[in-house]
Amino acid sequence: MLEGLVTVIVPVYNVEQYLLRCVESIQSQSYQNLEIILVDDASPDNCPQMCDQLALQDARIKVVHKENGGLGFARNSGLDAATGSYVTFIDSDDWISKCHIENLLCQMIQNSADVVIGSHTSVNGMGVQVPHFIQLEEGVYEGDEIKSKILLPLFGADLRYPDDLQMNASSCMNLYRMEFIQSQRLRFISERYAISEDLYFNIDVFYFARKVVALNELGYYYYQNNESISRKYHPKAFKRTINYYYELQKKSSEYHLSDKIAYRIDRSFLMNIRVLLRLIVLSDLSQKEKMQEIRKILCHDLVVRVVSAYPIHTFSLSHRVFAFLMRAKGAIGVYCMIKLREAMRK
Repeated sequence: MLEGLVTVIVPVYNVEQYLLRCVESIQSQSYQNLEIILVDDASPDNCPQMCDQLALQDARIKVVHKENGGLGFARNSGLDAATGSYVTFIDSDDWISKCHIENLLCQMIQNSADVVIGSHTSVNGMGVQVPHFIQLEEGVYEGDEIKSKILLPLFGADLRYPDDLQMNASSCMNLYRMEFIQSQRLRFISERYAISEDLYFNIDVFYFARKVVALNELGYYYYQNNESISRKYHPKAFKRTINYYYELQKKSSEYHLSDKIAYRIDRSFLMNIRVLLRLIVLSDLSQKEKMQEIRKILCHDLVVRVVSAYPIHTFSLSHRVFAFLMRAKGAIGVYCMIKLREAMRK
């Protein structure tokens, strides 16, 4: 029999058109012993009032109102307020299927695990759903297996791996044992300092975890929201990507993994640089500003060093060509290649 209070933490910011969908999907779970914490990150729309109204209608809902600090710190506020035995995170423009929490909790309890890793289904604005199966074999992982098959791939894909992303770093889709999280004092850093705030949290998680279950659970619905901060170019994005590289290096050193990382961090960094360059090309910046930003990135010391040292012959053909253009600091070539790729997608 399943038992134990599950805390669901939902950071809320500027999502009034999606919030009810998210919360109602949590309220209608087959497993009902829930604590739902809505963390209002000083949202400028009607979300603060909506959160308070929802709490009046459902005793399981708690609302935390805080000064704006971003997604990572909002999750931390949720963790500070949580009283459940287990915790999961849901972004407020996403939603979950009726048995999502029950499926994760069942595996958690059956295996006495610290973490259950799930996966997700992406949904675009047209309602098209695409399942994303977990990048691991389903099963139970312990000891060194956690390090080799989960922790190391989080830092970046191995040279021989066909895709740049070997392990999903999201903290959503997963269920964590709260006693484990609190005993290790695990918290998120701010995405305003370094991109991918989930990643560093999960690196800590899987370094300390004793037992992990991997499950092809697709009941988390990730909405591909074009207004999401991850899909827009931000002037500080490059600095945050640089910080991303050094945070990963710091983690690898702290956990004595540097000799096992090889080119993983470099590959992950180059992937994120490509993402950033694409966002610049697709942004509302003027043509002159776009070229200035691209040149600034291609000429940065860290980018030059990483792309020069990386064995780009291991890349796919298109990424290999792109890396050659980066090595040559060919801003026009980089711009044209991105535009060509976008035209081919349409």
